[in-house]
Amino acid sequence: MRFAKLHGLGNDFVVIDLRGALTRWQPDPAWARQICDRHRGVGADGVLTLLDLPPAERPALPGALAARLIIHNPDGSRPEMCGNGARCAALWMATRGCSEPGRAQVLLETDAGPRPCAVEASEISRGAVEVGMGPPRLEPERTFSLRGASALATPVSMGNPHRVFFVDGAETPWSHESLAALCAEAGPALCAAEDANIEFVRSLGPQRFAAAVWERGAGATQACGTGACAVAAAAVARGLARGDEPIVVELPGGALTLRMEAGEMKMRGPAELVFRGELAAPP
Repeated sequence: MRFAKLHGLGNDFVVIDLRGALTRWQPDPAWARQICDRHRGVGADGVLTLLDLPPAERPALPGALAARLIIHNPDGSRPEMCGNGARCAALWMATRGCSEPGRAQVLLETDAGPRPCAVEASEISRGAVEVGMGPPRLEPERTFSLRGASALATPVSMGNPHRVFFVDGAETPWSHESLAALCAEAGPALCAAEDANIEFVRSLGPQRFAAAVWERGAGATQACGTGACAVAAAAVARGLARGDEPIVVELPGGALTLRMEAGEMKMRGPAELVFRGELAAPP
């Protein structure tokens, strides 16, 4: 069975394109865990499966390529949405499997709803993709205890749940520590308790933030697209950024640009082919 590996800012995925396939087989949790294993499998932060989307199920987006996108985390769990994964899947579709340059509209039907993507790829193996991530849904801030001190988090849903912590300020006992260290120390327990992705964020100046994310089912990754969207939404809600101007979120693997348009979050960033390969036929 053929596969491709793509990444968005180092957040890497195995893509299984089953559009037009005669088989009804689809990856299950055990298979996803095996393939994502970096020692005994291909190695990835997730598996992206593309399936045919019947015309009757396609929302109106004239001329767009369309597919059903199923996502599995490396632990086999199934998240509702993955922003970096959506960019990789859209690039793969718009370039006919990374075989030719492409410029196209792509519609991905996800467990969080439809996600329209605009792909610009002047090369066959890489390009820029903007994804319509839908409206961020914010809940009232909540107080958590971190190292015996109170810390406010903004709950945000981007189709999947997030808890966004801003660590700036001398009053916080973690303000001078690296975001990666905070993620490694506090991320796992918070993620398990909240069943949510956890973001630690520091301001880098006007409209610019640094973030590290502990993802459900994946742990610390190089980048998280929905997490970057959650950071931008929380920053606007807290008055730390303007919603009518682009917001840049720097992650360990690179930067994503977010903007609000008619109440919906738009995410723009790169996607790139790493390699293609062939797997043994699944059982």
